[in-house]
Amino acid sequence: MATKSRSKLVPWLAWGLLSYLIALGLLAASDVLKNQEYLQKDYYFRSPAFYEQLQQHFNLFRNVHVVYNHWEDKTDAEKIGQARMEQWTRHFETVKNIEVEQRKAEVQHQILNLQTLLGDVVAIAKEKREQAANSAEDSGAEQAKAQSQDAQNPPDAEEQNEIARIRKEIALRQDTEANILPNAERQKNERIEKEIKNYLDFHNKQYAAVKHSLSARSGFFEYYIRDLETGKNYSNKSGYPGQGDMQDAFYAIRLPQTTLEGGALQSINRSFQQYRLEGIFLFPKEPRGFSQMIADHAYFNTLRQRLIYELYLLGAVVVATAVLIFYMRRNRCGIEVVQQNYTAVIRGIPLEPRLLLFYVLTMFALSYGSSAALFRLPVGPSHFAQWTLLALLIGCLGLLLGDAVLLLRNPQALREQWEAGVYRKLQGYIQAKLVDRLILTKAILIFVMTVLFGVFLFNVMKNFNFNSFTYFYYGTPFPEGYVLFYTFVVIPYLFRRILTFSRILTGTEAIASGRFDHTIVEKGRGNLARLAHLLNNIRQSIKTSVERETKSERLKSELITNVSHDLKTPLTSIINYVDLLKHKDLPPETVASYVEVLDRKTQRLKVLIDDLFEASKMASGSVELAVEHVNVADLLQQALAEFSDKIEASTLTFRVRVDNPKVTAPLDGRKTWRVFENLISNALKYAMPHTRVHLALTEEADKVVFTINNVAAYELNFDVDEIFERFKRGDTSRNTEGSGLGLAIAKSIVELQGGQLRIDIDGDYFKVRVEFAREAKAAAS
Repeated sequence: MATKSRSKLVPWLAWGLLSYLIALGLLAASDVLKNQEYLQKDYYFRSPAFYEQLQQHFNLFRNVHVVYNHWEDKTDAEKIGQARMEQWTRHFETVKNIEVEQRKAEVQHQILNLQTLLGDVVAIAKEKREQAANSAEDSGAEQAKAQSQDAQNPPDAEEQNEIARIRKEIALRQDTEANILPNAERQKNERIEKEIKNYLDFHNKQYAAVKHSLSARSGFFEYYIRDLETGKNYSNKSGYPGQGDMQDAFYAIRLPQTTLEGGALQSINRSFQQYRLEGIFLFPKEPRGFSQMIADHAYFNTLRQRLIYELYLLGAVVVATAVLIFYMRRNRCGIEVVQQNYTAVIRGIPLEPRLLLFYVLTMFALSYGSSAALFRLPVGPSHFAQWTLLALLIGCLGLLLGDAVLLLRNPQALREQWEAGVYRKLQGYIQAKLVDRLILTKAILIFVMTVLFGVFLFNVMKNFNFNSFTYFYYGTPFPEGYVLFYTFVVIPYLFRRILTFSRILTGTEAIASGRFDHTIVEKGRGNLARLAHLLNNIRQSIKTSVERETKSERLKSELITNVSHDLKTPLTSIINYVDLLKHKDLPPETVASYVEVLDRKTQRLKVLIDDLFEASKMASGSVELAVEHVNVADLLQQALAEFSDKIEASTLTFRVRVDNPKVTAPLDGRKTWRVFENLISNALKYAMPHTRVHLALTEEADKVVFTINNVAAYELNFDVDEIFERFKRGDTSRNTEGSGLGLAIAKSIVELQGGQLRIDIDGDYFKVRVEFAREAKAAAS
């Protein structure tokens, strides 16, 4: 009994051992193939690791003795260079001129406003006296004469004080204007000095770092270099190495050379030729301190020795595998014996999934065998786990392959497996589920008629005994070829066309019933596939039209609601305060505060109505554009100056970058200024407090690009396209000031001038990009 059990166990043990041997051989062969270059002697000196180390050492030498040559002996002016100094001077002079122009324009505007106010105060005082004189005519000539004399008198003390205060403000503004240029010149010099300090600090630290790094390597990196132009020698060792020193070194190379192998060596050689250098790089065999080169070289030699052992192991595995296979065949304990217990399990899997499983396991075994790190130290349980897993994969593949051999030897079993396969089952299911049975009937009729026609044709040709046909008929298997052609070409083609037509009918019914999400599968080519494509286009067009109409109705409803809300709010306040003013016993200060509120609300109502009219004009296209070549940078700076008080009062930090202060484009200056005003105002209203707002004006090949980016204070949970709709705001609670028309107006202005305005949302980051064409594209309407 024990002998019988051992005889049953032997095939399993032999098959398991064979799987382990094949797995070990696969792992060894894969590792040798992946690392075959390490088998070359002294491969390290041709490896990327060596070239990288050599390049690092050369870069340190170049930085210290070429880039920063005589750095410590140079003056600050020599370190900076005249060209760089002139560049900084031109740059900061341009910045100064822009700031002076902006500041002067701002102060002159303030002076003009004060002069206008002074004239208004004087005119009002004079008008008051004239009215007093006219109202006194009915009281008699004497009183009228007295009033007339009073009217010619100078203003009273209060009016004189106001006039004096305004004149003093004008004088202060004039003094400020006179000091603008000196202050700007001083700021320019301070900026240049700061730029010089930053440059020198950075490069002094950089020089100190590379010098220290080069000095720290002197124990394992020696160089003897001569500058052919200046005749100066650079070396970190005394004396010049001889031929014997170079032969005894770990590595030494004389540069430049005529031909060299290796990308890094060629690059270093070209640098020697470019800088007019010649000399030697030498790495001693016994360095002082740690040398990465020697450590890498030792590691490469270790890899080479390991691969040699793996080759020995691979040879031993091949011999052991051959011996084991010979033993299994001689003792009749091959795979057939093992497979008897698993045939029923394997045959229970359909044929097609079994083929797919075989393919997947094969690919996985190859991939896993090529990536498994079995030959690595230290050896641990994970190595044996990887080996065992690969052996199991190979064992499963052997069982599947053995079953395939048995099926090929037994055609009846193979046919039964094919009939029970997925393809046959799917084919029967599809035929049972065809939408129109009439289509199947017609297809079968066509099939039968063509088959009968072929049989008839064969019989006719045979009976008429045509020589050529007789030779063709009897000399070649024409009937069998006809049947094969019909089976594997005509029938599959017919079946595919029927399925395509069935899918088109199903999809058409779905579209007709209003299910616009249903997509007809477009397979193959021909008129049916084209019909399916056209039906899909029709479905998508109908779906888009329905969605657009639904969205339009929703936006109309929102527009009416928003307009009503934004117009009703200030109007309600005006009505309420007018009712309050009807009370006659109100104190003067209360009346004044009510009047102030009324003025603010009426101004708010006026802004809303003006924006609404302008948005309507933009939408209708009835806008006249005064297009001319304008300086876009100046328009942006004017818009920023207009908001300077609000920007300073806010907690936001504006970062402005203008690449070219004189960039021009054919635009309507007033309308374009309105675009900048709306976008800056939008950022002030909706940007998160204590964040930065980035503005940039740049030039591209055929356009001028303005971008403004900020972090939103409100959740950006709306569609980007809807933000351009009228009365649509990022603040859905509508607590912020504004009409909700700013972006819509800005977009219309930009597009009327042939440009483009686009908004992108990245999380809570709100990005606006405006593009103006360099060439005039829009004509004034």
